[in-house]
Amino acid sequence: MQLNAFRIAAAGLLTASLTACSSASDTTASAASAPPSPSGSASAAPSASAPVDIPGDALLQPSDVRGAEAQPLEKGEFSHVRPLRPCGDGRYPSDESRTAAVAMRYTVAGAEGGSTPTVVTEFVGLHTGTGAAEQLTAIQSGLKECPGGLGDGERRWVVLDSGDDSVVVRIDQRFSYADEAPSTVSHYAAASRVDNAVVVVADLGWENLGGSEELVRDLITKAEKRAAILA
Repeated sequence: MQLNAFRIAAAGLLTASLTACSSASDTTASAASAPPSPSGSASAAPSASAPVDIPGDALLQPSDVRGAEAQPLEKGEFSHVRPLRPCGDGRYPSDESRTAAVAMRYTVAGAEGGSTPTVVTEFVGLHTGTGAAEQLTAIQSGLKECPGGLGDGERRWVVLDSGDDSVVVRIDQRFSYADEAPSTVSHYAAASRVDNAVVVVADLGWENLGGSEELVRDLITKAEKRAAILA
């Protein structure tokens, strides 16, 4: 598959054309999503620097993501999964208890040699007190209250698995690529509370291709283990 800058940028139509989920209190996300870029050129922005409160060892490592290197996301990129915000730009009360946050992108190679890669994102937010537990509860409530739909500018949020401290979702969108007829593309995300931290991993696919539920389930388990050092 020929991958060039113009086709990579086309992937952003899937997110840039939608109403972004704003999180003004999130130190790393507050605006609309930007297209995936394997070059990581967007990551050079000073605003994307990871807070010192969250060390690199607390994030997914290359060995977890098929050798992919972490690239910081700019403020606002993929804000709907930083953390999960199915109800749009409304703030969670628990946002106020977050003391640090970091969001990264990984361009993960396909499972088979030469196959299409996928864009994976990771968000880690560190809270004080009971803030992390309250945020996970708010996310789960939001998924019930705002399932969304497949209309123009919408996302449909489908809960696949949910527990006291975790949730796995499918995020569907209608997407028209080039001159192709519109089709439904599915991305996957998982959120988990690890002590005082909320961890989110999402597979946002590639161009007009969807993500992998299996990959997300695998990576959230690895991300939980990495984030455990924050306790």
